Amino acid sequence: MLKVLSRDDVESFMERGFVRVESAYDPKDALAAQKVVWRHLEERGVFERDPSSWQTPMIRLNEGYDSPEFERCNTERLADAMEDLVGRDRLRQRSTHAWGWWPVNFFFGGDAPWDIPRVGWHWDGQHFRHYVDSPEQGLLVLCVFSEIAPRGGGTLVVEGSHRVVAKFLAQHPEGMEHKAAIAEVTSTHPWFQSLTASAEDEPLAPDERIARFMQPSVDPEGVTLRVVETTANPGDVILCHPFLFHATSQNTRHVPRFMCNRTAELKQRMQIHQPVDPAQLSPVEMSIRRAIG
Repeated sequence: MLKVLSRDDVESFMERGFVRVESAYDPKDALAAQKVVWRHLEERGVFERDPSSWQTPMIRLNEGYDSPEFERCNTERLADAMEDLVGRDRLRQRSTHAWGWWPVNFFFGGDAPWDIPRVGWHWDGQHFRHYVDSPEQGLLVLCVFSEIAPRGGGTLVVEGSHRVVAKFLAQHPEGMEHKAAIAEVTSTHPWFQSLTASAEDEPLAPDERIARFMQPSVDPEGVTLRVVETTANPGDVILCHPFLFHATSQNTRHVPRFMCNRTAELKQRMQIHQPVDPAQLSPVEMSIRRAIG
């Protein structure tokens, strides 16, 4: 039984690879937690009330923070939404005690026309070997602590890409290292070859790239792909399929963007090959089984 998401939300997640949960935690708590991150930035000479101190386009705080402000963000609504997608009692932990890491985007790429990036496309998981049923990451959880307006540094995702990756990993039962797997997909899949081609190989202007890659395109195996820019408000969370390709985008608004990633490790490997009752499959598992047939 679903507790937070609707059936339409779940079906959209299985098809597109992501869903936004509005106010997964209280926006006021999100903004209070943002203040905690600002205090850590101040230790580096970057001050909220002094934009002249924002000299670095993106500051990566490779730290996890635990404070009362963040503890209030460990809501039942967030945990229940995650379990709506990975299954009840399947998460190794329903909450987190260290929120991080933090790529604080002040104006990354902000002095150039907004464009679809050619580099940086990946799915997460550099710390483990990837199998189609890997338990190390049941979801990618993008936790938002500021407003993210269009062209304001929101994560770019490739809608439908989780299906491409599922097919690819299913063809490699021996597993693959993260970097090698990404390199093979982007070098062999026609749509991703074009997305990641150098400017010399594919000299498209920004408007041309935006028009090309942000419109739906069907690959040779019938998977619909397109780049989508995520936007959000403080307290929103974007739940992404663990195989979803994504990348950093330019922040041409020069408004600091605060978000962090959470993983959702599973207790056991996913049920991809086992003969089980479909009713026992989570939406993440069902989406993978659909993709690989």
